[in-house]
Amino acid sequence: MFDLFRSREKNVRWLLGILLGLVALSMVVTLVPSYGGLSRGGNVDQSVIAEIGDEVVTSVQVRQLLAQASRSGVLPRGLEAIYAPRLVNQLIAERATAYEAGRLGMRVSEDQLAVEIQGQLPQLFEGGKFAGTAVYASYLQQINKTIPEFESDLRNLILAQRLEGVALEGMVVSPAQIEEEFRQRNEKIRISYFSLTPDKFKGQVAVSQAELQAYLKQFHSAFMLPETRDLLYFVIDQAKVATATEVPERDLRRAYDEQRDRFRIPERVHVLHILIKTTGKPDKELPALRKRMDDLLKQVKSGADFAALARKNSEDTGSAVKGGDIGWITRGQTVPEFEKAAFSLKPGQTSDVITTTYGFHILRVEQKEAAHLRTFEEVRGDLQKELTGARVVDTMQALGDQLHAALGRSAAEAETLAAANGIKALRADHAGPNDNFPEVGRNAAFNDALTGLPKGAVTPPFSLTPTQLAVVQVLNVYPFRQAELSEVQDRVRQAVIEEKTRRLIGDKALAIQKQLKAGQDFAALAKSVGAELKSTATPFGREGAAEGLGAARQIEAAFSKQPGESAGPFNLPEGTFFVKVIEKLEPDMSQLPAQREQLMNAVKGRIANDRRDLFIEGIVEALTKDKTIRIHADNMKRLLSSFGS
Repeated sequence: MFDLFRSREKNVRWLLGILLGLVALSMVVTLVPSYGGLSRGGNVDQSVIAEIGDEVVTSVQVRQLLAQASRSGVLPRGLEAIYAPRLVNQLIAERATAYEAGRLGMRVSEDQLAVEIQGQLPQLFEGGKFAGTAVYASYLQQINKTIPEFESDLRNLILAQRLEGVALEGMVVSPAQIEEEFRQRNEKIRISYFSLTPDKFKGQVAVSQAELQAYLKQFHSAFMLPETRDLLYFVIDQAKVATATEVPERDLRRAYDEQRDRFRIPERVHVLHILIKTTGKPDKELPALRKRMDDLLKQVKSGADFAALARKNSEDTGSAVKGGDIGWITRGQTVPEFEKAAFSLKPGQTSDVITTTYGFHILRVEQKEAAHLRTFEEVRGDLQKELTGARVVDTMQALGDQLHAALGRSAAEAETLAAANGIKALRADHAGPNDNFPEVGRNAAFNDALTGLPKGAVTPPFSLTPTQLAVVQVLNVYPFRQAELSEVQDRVRQAVIEEKTRRLIGDKALAIQKQLKAGQDFAALAKSVGAELKSTATPFGREGAAEGLGAARQIEAAFSKQPGESAGPFNLPEGTFFVKVIEKLEPDMSQLPAQREQLMNAVKGRIANDRRDLFIEGIVEALTKDKTIRIHADNMKRLLSSFGS
């Protein structure tokens, strides 16, 4: 039975905070609301992992959270099967806490909800004014939520937080706890150590065929094969469709005639300028600024390089780097004084000093054009590109619709249609959700489109990439099942070797531990198992790192030892370690008063986390016992198998 509530790992809450933050607005939990068609007495939908009252946690929801985390880099790809149970555990706890708060009579009023929404979505309340229901709904649509779903989730989150707050009231931190926190933060040790690593012991392990069979039988749930499918699919590529798409001359000319107003160019001038700003500067500085601009005008009139002067002196940073070039302007685009000067000059002429609300300017007109209609030849290329693009999109959608309809009748008809349009028929046999599909690769949109489709179903045309559409038919579905040994023999063999190696190391470690307690020499024991004895060069604290071992918290027990005493075994990723304290530095207690407040807050935070975990675990256990919470282990196993666990 898949047990979700036997582990209270501290990183679970941290993980959920990150994962949920990725798919929510300002940390709002995005749980799926009531799931229709759920029967307490009958069959449960295979996507439902747990029921909490009238709420559910589904595999779809968990996949979405993990996919978001993976795409954003929070969760490394390939670890979904490890984190999925922890995420489900926390989602259930979150829902259970809200359920209990409601059962105890806690409510969230409309006014309280409104205040919370404004805090979560300040972008909808610019200037304190609500942007409106339409904007609100449109914004939520981006995370596939409706207003009722979002507000229901937000109410649950508020209720859960309130109930947790009740459990955290009245915390007291004693002086002894503060002193202990100070000691733990500031005492340091230096150690020698050796390790027992799997590589040194694997060669001593032999595995029989009978052991492989027995292991597979005992741990069969770890070797389930995910649901796979046979697929027939077509990829419609924009570039390929474009090469076969032509727009006749008559259509180009018709478009030109119908859209003449688009191609009318108003009177315009191409202007360079130099700006000395006066905005925000005191009046007493204006004469000096004007004199500076007059000096620049004299240099321009004397033949100085206008662009060079602009780059060096202009305070319009956007145009200064381009030699003062602001490009083409039309009437109505600039302040009146600037416009009047610009349109009164001829190409090559330079203005006197012009004063505007921004400051002092010198203008030079590079080119000038009268209002005119661009000719057909001038816009032919743009029209060709626009009309071709539109026809390509229409053609792609039409082909997608035709292939969808043809697949509904027969695969042969669809393949004939595809071949006539230069589209390859692609197949994938026994394909799993994480496979690399021909001409598609690993594509989230492809997998999402197939989710839940039965044998014979055909997807509507969907966007595979920004320039590709796809249509897929599910030819066969091979259900989630137990693997035969021949299918997973290498994996089982590796698992057996690792288990026997761990057992061997465990026995060896237990013997070493007894020998150390009996007073045997630390260095001699290291030599007896062929391990290299190493020492850390500098002392380190609990929050630091030990050279060669990593985070010091992994060997926490060593900090309680005195010089000459040993500790271990410590099971670290690199192997099983034994350590000996060779130096211990006591903290400087005179520094404690300066850190007292910080230390007290840290102790309070730790107590709060522990109390919160125990409180929520108690709620979950009680609701599980009275069957308010129902967990569907088979569905959870099915979800894990889909990640290739």
